[in-house]
Amino acid sequence: MKTLPYILLSVMLLTFSLGCLDQGKQAESIFRHYLNQKTGMIRNHSKESSLALWNVWISGKDSDYKKLINIELDFNKLNRGNVEVFIPDNFSTITRNVFTDEEDFDLLKRLKHSGLINDSLLSRQLTYLYHLFVGSQIGSDKYKKILESQVKLTHSPGTLKYTIDDIIYSARQLDSLRENSRDNLLPGKIAKAVQQEAQKKAPDIIRLVKNRNEIALTLGLSDYYYVQFESKDISVEKVKALIDEIELMTRGPYLEAKEVIDKKLAKRFRIKVEELRPWHYIEGNKSYLPLRFTLTLDSLLHSAEPEKRAADFFDGIGLNIQPVIDKSELKNRTVTSMVNIDFRNDLRLIGHISDTFGGLTEMMHLGGHAAHYTNISKEIPWLLQSPNLIVAEGVARYFENLAYDRKWLGEVVAFDEKTDEEVGLIMQHFWEVDRLFRIRKQMVAANFEREIYFNPDQDLDHLWSELNLKYLGIRYPDEKGACYWAADKYLTSLPCYVQNYILADIVAAQLKHAIDIRVLEGGSLKMTNNKKVGEYLIDNLFRYGDLVPWEKLIEKSTGEPLRPDYYVNGLIGNDDDMKSP
Repeated sequence: MKTLPYILLSVMLLTFSLGCLDQGKQAESIFRHYLNQKTGMIRNHSKESSLALWNVWISGKDSDYKKLINIELDFNKLNRGNVEVFIPDNFSTITRNVFTDEEDFDLLKRLKHSGLINDSLLSRQLTYLYHLFVGSQIGSDKYKKILESQVKLTHSPGTLKYTIDDIIYSARQLDSLRENSRDNLLPGKIAKAVQQEAQKKAPDIIRLVKNRNEIALTLGLSDYYYVQFESKDISVEKVKALIDEIELMTRGPYLEAKEVIDKKLAKRFRIKVEELRPWHYIEGNKSYLPLRFTLTLDSLLHSAEPEKRAADFFDGIGLNIQPVIDKSELKNRTVTSMVNIDFRNDLRLIGHISDTFGGLTEMMHLGGHAAHYTNISKEIPWLLQSPNLIVAEGVARYFENLAYDRKWLGEVVAFDEKTDEEVGLIMQHFWEVDRLFRIRKQMVAANFEREIYFNPDQDLDHLWSELNLKYLGIRYPDEKGACYWAADKYLTSLPCYVQNYILADIVAAQLKHAIDIRVLEGGSLKMTNNKKVGEYLIDNLFRYGDLVPWEKLIEKSTGEPLRPDYYVNGLIGNDDDMKSP
């Protein structure tokens, strides 16, 4: 007996061939029926796999990794029966042949390319589903290999061990060692240990890229990079032009900031500036703030834990995140993220939130995600409830950046006039040195990620060396097989995502400008305990989920198209919009 999707496809083709005047209505009716049949299955799979991912991050056990992989494989391949009740702890899947069903995919493909789905809600759900199916249309064995490689590369960093001078370190211990040591020889030893793991991982990354590119070829696209961009409403060419624009705008100020960084590092390691090597520089999310600055910021937070301070702030602006915090694991975890098990019903945060200023920034970031997801309208079709990742990360960055806003920090932490002046100096250093270095480093990773998908067989070590020299002024040894690129944390599994961090920073700055002008009356009103801030965010941004393309949503919520100058001006010291020195 033929499956229902095949029958629907046959009906659709017959209708089209007869030249019916209502082809559009017929096509939309067919797709609505398909959605009614499949959405519940996909939603239950999402719950199950998200819970499995949570268990992986909590336990770190190989058995839980295998369960996560098996859930994906079972969902896409095996017939487990139509169980009506979802029981997440059983790790059982209630679906049958969803994303690997060739007839289903053929139906979606024909509908997508027919141009007959004009209803905006249906069209966006069709695009979403189409891209969910794309990754599974390459044969079960190859799909399994891609999935295993992806899970392995994504989740292995926290479990790796490194040996230095006969002592074994975890990745987190290695970070601490790197941050606190003044030994000029130690960074080189750490780099060597990390490089050895990178050389082992590099072939897996290249293989994953090539296997993903095969997916693109089945769709008539040149590489997987374009597939990922199409699925996220992003233009490859536009992003490249935007990064080039920001690079040009920040080049001069960055070179000035690098002089500050180089002098600081040379002094720390008691060497000459010209003796600095790539391994003397910090990882992307670490800080170049002088120790006295860090101690000053940490001293401001002695009276309350970051979790409580963040919860109180969000509650004060009408965005209650305490129920999410109550379900979360925020101490001594190697991963920092939010797990969306079921939107308002079950959101959880995971992290390593220390009682420091850094802990506050992480908590504000995670709190931003929680506030966003818990206020997405349930009236939106389930497939479109999860927001575009650029918007979601932009919102989280907006709240994270508040901690580096002198005025906001002064509202939540009481300090005297002398401390206020020092905080202003710290924030200026943060934006014009730390954040400037970070975005240039992200440019390296974003360009590398694009280029490796364009040609994974090129000399990747030479590419990495050239990009670091261009964007950071840091010269890596141009050695074949060195694989320094495979050690970069931005490039763990090459998910075509790094550019989203850059776009998110632009969104965060533009959102701040809009709230300052539209809600806080040009900054004359306080943000803390101001319910209008939460109302503005819910009404103009949060509730829409992924209902409209992300750039249109940003224009709707801020009143103007996406523009990078709000963010760039904060980085180069031309504007008070991102800092208040």
